[in-house]
Amino acid sequence: MGSSPSADLSYDMDRWWVREWQKIQSEEGLYRYYRLALRQNLWGEWELIKSWGRIGQRPTRVVALSAAELEHAEILAAALALAVAKARKRHDYFSDGA
Repeated sequence: MGSSPSADLSYDMDRWWVREWQKIQSEEGLYRYYRLALRQNLWGEWELIKSWGRIGQRPTRVVALSAAELEHAEILAAALALAVAKARKRHDYFSDGA
């Protein structure tokens, strides 16, 4: 029997990461988050996942960007993380420190 495609599949979990920003204004009832994650999907392809919404609930919105190569995904992720950090700071979010 030939080898199945999953036999060649490998995950590089050391390269996965998650960044999160939160905005909490309890007097106004505002509890929001924005999350950016770099990971591999079920088939080993690299994805940059953006999600945001109310803290403690399912994400309001999830956007996945795919990249064929890890190097491309890391370049895209670094540029996007910098832009997101600047935008979140302007909107009074604080970072998880990662």
